[in-house]
Amino acid sequence: MQNLEDLFRSFETGIRSIKATKPKEYLNSLGLDYAELRIGFNSGQFHHNKDQQFKDRFEALGVLKKSDAGVQKSTMTPYTVFGRYGVIFPLLDRENTIVNYFAVRFDLNTPVEEYLNTQGIYPSYPHPLTKKLYMVPTVIDAASLIQSKTLENKDAVMALHNGKLLPQHIEAIKTLNELEEIIIIKR
Repeated sequence: MQNLEDLFRSFETGIRSIKATKPKEYLNSLGLDYAELRIGFNSGQFHHNKDQQFKDRFEALGVLKKSDAGVQKSTMTPYTVFGRYGVIFPLLDRENTIVNYFAVRFDLNTPVEEYLNTQGIYPSYPHPLTKKLYMVPTVIDAASLIQSKTLENKDAVMALHNGKLLPQHIEAIKTLNELEEIIIIKR
């Protein structure tokens, strides 16, 4: 694993694990199907038994942060893992490369939603021939709309970043030469 793409593939494998019953139950409660959408599960253990160079790469990406938590061996460095024990959604850049993650840490008293950074768009940059664009406040809203199968040919959906329109959203909209309508869905 070298980057966010490789790591996400391991998260996709994680959600398919027989042991991943709680994340599957959580997604089912939202009406989301990991077999139809790109969704992964981060158990928080991807860095275990890896060398320091591996950990340094993911620390540079912000997925790992050094922690002051106790560890079994004094030679080990403890880390906090982004989106630990959470379902993970990928955000893409213009080239359809994963540049960000949206995580829902569902197993806490109050679920926590977080982004790794401010880059990328979920589910992806809309196709240039998009005629109708749905703008929704969150990644979960976008995934729900996709899962509902109500989008027609030449429709697209784009999740805002916690309800905020960022420069990449504006840039993406400007590339839609056939755009006829933007539908903004609010909560």
